[in-house]
Amino acid sequence: MSLTFVTFCNSALNPKITYCTSLLIAWLMLSFSMAHAQQLKDPKISKGPSNKSYSDPKLKDSPIDWKATRLEFMIGAGPSNFLGDLGGQDGVSQPFVFDLEPTLTRYSLSAGARYFLREYHAMRGYLTYGEVRGDDALTAYPNRRYRNINFKSAIVELSAIYEFHLIKPTYIHLSGANTTKIFNGNRFGAYVSAGAGLFYFNPKGKIGNDYYALQPLNTGGQGFADGPDPYRRMAFGFPLGGGVYMLLNNNFTLGLDFAYRWTTTDYIDDASGFYYDNDKILERDGKLAAYFANPSVALSDVPNPDWYTKDQPRGNAKSNDTYMFLQVTLSKSFTPSVTNRKFKQSRRMKGESYKKSRRKITPNRAKGKTYKTKGIKNSKRKFKAPKLNFGKKRKKNKVISF
Repeated sequence: MSLTFVTFCNSALNPKITYCTSLLIAWLMLSFSMAHAQQLKDPKISKGPSNKSYSDPKLKDSPIDWKATRLEFMIGAGPSNFLGDLGGQDGVSQPFVFDLEPTLTRYSLSAGARYFLREYHAMRGYLTYGEVRGDDALTAYPNRRYRNINFKSAIVELSAIYEFHLIKPTYIHLSGANTTKIFNGNRFGAYVSAGAGLFYFNPKGKIGNDYYALQPLNTGGQGFADGPDPYRRMAFGFPLGGGVYMLLNNNFTLGLDFAYRWTTTDYIDDASGFYYDNDKILERDGKLAAYFANPSVALSDVPNPDWYTKDQPRGNAKSNDTYMFLQVTLSKSFTPSVTNRKFKQSRRMKGESYKKSRRKITPNRAKGKTYKTKGIKNSKRKFKAPKLNFGKKRKKNKVISF
């Protein structure tokens, strides 16, 4: 019956239509077989994301990248020294550090902040406390030694300092790592600085073990009609210096800063100008003021007492006093960290110990074991069927017959 039906269709249909229908059926069968073959292919196993930050880092080369660490908070500590009319080397007074007395070195402490206006231009606000001293007894030059003046004074300075950075540390910034930067060769920096500040001082003289403030005593004849004007215990200072520093991990910077301070006063050591009439000072201000006005009276071996009488030089009024600070500084920027941890990791991953540890771990992963030790595997509880004992059977009491 089926053969009759096929024969009927072939005779009834147009030969061209029959040919096209055969081609269409063949094309559909070929497409279905290809799609089925693609479904039977093995799936590709992805190896996971690869970390290219060690071998081929992508850089953020931005001209404003330095702004991320433009604000730093810093502290400093170190020695201080004084250059004025008292003490000094064994000879005539000399300028700058050539008349420095190392044995009178004292200390200084500072705190402040640095702000970068431009990549190589910064401003620093600094609050400094220090101590300076001077003593004629430490020099062998006769005119100063027998003058016998000594002093000590605290220095409290508030200054604004401009810094021009000659060298700055360099680093690279990985894209996608906005909180991490990596060193790229140079960790060191250097700068020159200059600024202005206001400072407070209070010279004190020593008798025995006690110190007395000298400014209220008017030891130079201040307040007399023909004497100098009283001086103020505040003056301007002008720091000039420079420094070097090294950038550490996590935005810490360790540095060395030096600044020499020129001032607008010659009374840090309370010695300036000329001697005034000591009898008038004794009459008006008392014995303590008269002693500090001319301490040479306490010495018995003065070669020429006329050196320390009225109108003789007590100090050099043409040259103001100066002082200096040398400090070790530590600063911190609370911004995205700079670190070399990535480089350390890359070197560690290239070592033999790291490769050996990787070889030990790889076979276990290939077998697909869930538990690394047998103890954990055996600790799994197996299913136990429950005991269906619904109470204990009662024992029948035996009947004892007599």
